[in-house]
Amino acid sequence: MDESFVVGLRRDEVLRRRAAVRRVRMIGGSITLVMTAVGFGLSVVLMIMLGDYWMIGLPMVAAMVILAWSGLRSVRQSVALKRWYDAAELPPYAMRMTPAALELGVEGAPAPVVLPWPAVVGLRQQRRFGQPVLEVVLQPGVTPSSPGVSGLDQPAARATLQPSKLIKTAGFYGVASLDQPVEAIDQALRHFSNGLAAVAR
Repeated sequence: MDESFVVGLRRDEVLRRRAAVRRVRMIGGSITLVMTAVGFGLSVVLMIMLGDYWMIGLPMVAAMVILAWSGLRSVRQSVALKRWYDAAELPPYAMRMTPAALELGVEGAPAPVVLPWPAVVGLRQQRRFGQPVLEVVLQPGVTPSSPGVSGLDQPAARATLQPSKLIKTAGFYGVASLDQPVEAIDQALRHFSNGLAAVAR
């Protein structure tokens, strides 16, 4: 095996996933806003019909305000996500393995995340949002300042981390967006880590 093993990204699949995420958020927010407008109109009609007891309809109006805020938030997130996607170049690869470390490409990060093998447990295969993904699992206690670790303190890298004082994962990758099969990735992990890391199913 060569002195490095590169797992690239299938650009078309990544762009398709980005579009799907934005579409779901935009559609969800738009539906919520339409339902809010209908509900608000019904609440106003109800308050008019109740006459002197119009205050009974106030809780419904309050509920519609909360729904409207939720819908607007989803739409705004979709717009912000588009801006972020437009500004965030795809990394040159998803991951690169060498005898010294596992390097991770992170969307929006100018430099890869470098993890020496003693910091890596391996990759865990699971499903997120119905899609198979590979999640990078780190040894307990690994932080951006751990020996040999670099790039974990980048804002784009931090955004992919689970909220924890001690980092447990360095992000995840959709299997469909990788240009190498899971079996080949597992073999390379075992080889370059000298058996320290593997893909867990």
